[in-house]
This record gives sequence, structure tokens and C-alpha cells, in this order.
Amino acid sequence: MTKVAIVTGGSSGIGLAIVKDLRAQGITAVSWDLKAPTEDLPFVECDVTSEAIVQAAFNKTVELYGAPSILVNNCGLQFMAPVDEFPLEKWNQLIAIMLTGTFLCSKTVIPAMKKNGWGRIINVSSIHGKVASPFKAAYVSAKHGVLGLSKVMAIELAECNITVNSICPGFVDTPLMRAQLTKQAELNKMSEEQVATEIMLKPAYIKKFTSTQQVADMVRFFVSDSASTITGEAFSMTGGWGMGH
Repeated sequence: MTKVAIVTGGSSGIGLAIVKDLRAQGITAVSWDLKAPTEDLPFVECDVTSEAIVQAAFNKTVELYGAPSILVNNCGLQFMAPVDEFPLEKWNQLIAIMLTGTFLCSKTVIPAMKKNGWGRIINVSSIHGKVASPFKAAYVSAKHGVLGLSKVMAIELAECNITVNSICPGFVDTPLMRAQLTKQAELNKMSEEQVATEIMLKPAYIKKFTSTQQVADMVRFFVSDSASTITGEAFSMTGGWGMGH
């Protein structure tokens, strides 16, 4: 039977690369996103911050494609400002999308995984789930929270043959990252090239951005039989940034 996977934020960037790679393996990968992908790929509109909408998206996915046994929580958003200038609405928005959304999607999908007797949950966190950077209070808080939630789920679901792991990339070359680069340049009064070399890649030992395909390759590993005894882990993909955390 063909496995069904849900990838939140699967219509662009890292999520789109994951959807394509899963489909290349014969898995029916469905993007849950607010907008459809520009390519003709399975898509269900979903706002991951609403429990009712997540449940409706799950029901529609089951109706159209079958019960999912793989969930990739990938939705991401960035906003940067000093803590004392950080708007509460932006704080709430980032926490809702990246942390509450991960909780709601997982909560909704887990019963189907338990019924199937097999499941894989992969949460795309960030190196900022382990370390901090200035101007990213909400993002860092949400990504730290994702790692904590992942560990709790890994413990609770271990006996159900469901693994839960996190991927912690550094800077991945996506439109979201490029927007961060522009914002960092503004905040730090530097050129974008200076930001890339002197801020973004400074803590890394391999001085290049991670590709979306590299993240998709890690997801491929986590859903394979080779990862059947790996759970509760947070794998960094950073060029060495954050070693020791």
C-alpha cells in the first residue's frame, strides 16, 4: 500500500523539496499550506494555527488520498526586531504557526498512525532550536519549543512504532532566508554580502548555505527502515555551527 505523507508549508522552499523527494520514492505527499504550489502537486489548503481547520484538512486528505502515516511539520515564518520593539501580534503569529501548528498537526494525525501501527513525524526545527541569535525572540522561542515537544512525543509514541525526530538546519537557501538576509542587512547597516559572510555563515565551519535537497534527503532517511530505532533526536545541518549543543 502506498504511504501517504503530509508536509506543512509544502508549497515552496524546503517543504516543496520534501514533497518532491517523497513523491520520487513512491509516497503520496500532500502539501498543507495557505497557497497552492505553482506545480501540479497534491494540495489541501490549511491554516495550521486553527484546530478546526487542521481537522478539516486531515479529513479531506483521508478522503482524497488515504490515511497519512508520515507527517513533516515544516511551516515557518520569520520576523526580526529587538525584544523591546517586538510587536506582540508578531510574537503570537510566529509561536502559533511554528509551535502551536506543530502541536495541532501532530495531535490530529497521531490517532491514524496508532491505528496503522506505524508512523513517522519529522519536525523541521532550526539550529535556533539549540542556540540563539539577536532580533529573533519569537523564532528562537518557537524552535526551542519544537525540540521539547518532539522529545515528549517521542517518549509517548515509542511503543506505538511511531518515531519523532527533528531536523535543525542552519541557513537554507530559500526565499525566506533571502528575506532574512535583506532584513539583517537593514538592522545591522551592512550589505547583504557582508551579512552572508560576517553574520550568517560566521559561526559555521563549512562556509556555504544548506540546500533544500539536503533537508529533503534527511527526511528521506528518517522515513526509511534504517531510522526505525532513531527517535527523539535533533540532527543539525549547519556546517558545524552549534557543535556541542
